[in-house]
Amino acid sequence: MPYIEISFDQIVFDPEVQTYCNNPKFRCPYYGHSWTCPPEAPYLENEVSQFKKFYLIYYQFDLEAYVNKIKEKHPKRDENRIKFSIYRKNYVRNYLEREVNDFLEKFQDKYDEKLILWDGHCRICNREKKNCTYDSGEPCRYPNKQTYSMEAVGINVDKTVRNLNINLEWPPSRYVYRFGLVCFK
Repeated sequence: MPYIEISFDQIVFDPEVQTYCNNPKFRCPYYGHSWTCPPEAPYLENEVSQFKKFYLIYYQFDLEAYVNKIKEKHPKRDENRIKFSIYRKNYVRNYLEREVNDFLEKFQDKYDEKLILWDGHCRICNREKKNCTYDSGEPCRYPNKQTYSMEAVGINVDKTVRNLNINLEWPPSRYVYRFGLVCFK
């Protein structure tokens, strides 16, 4: 289970990050449609600074090996199509969730309060085959379970992990990474 203990000072906060999901070149489909995504997501630098221990948990997916494996079975399948299928299915994201849950099991009795920041949008309602209540104007069904992404609360994940010497590729060709941040008081 890959994780790195980091200090608060190593987490790069920038309010501008909250605008990345809504720009002229790309608009995330969850922007303005989720209680935990911008523009609703709060900027949490001050709140995160109140915690004492920080762990960056990540999952490294070998994209190149996966593409090669699929190409062996389906030689004519387009490489970009194979890569896109990984993103569309939340394939790698599910692995990160397992990594975070395994990590939390190790520390479950050690700390009273925790904050978990995931990758991507909140999926609590989706797991129950429901849509987020944001568009209906009703309050969140699960305010005590909702999950924020690191980017949604203003963390520049790219700069944070590059400063930790994790080599990200854009677009990914060899590895795809997913990151979560666990904060303990």
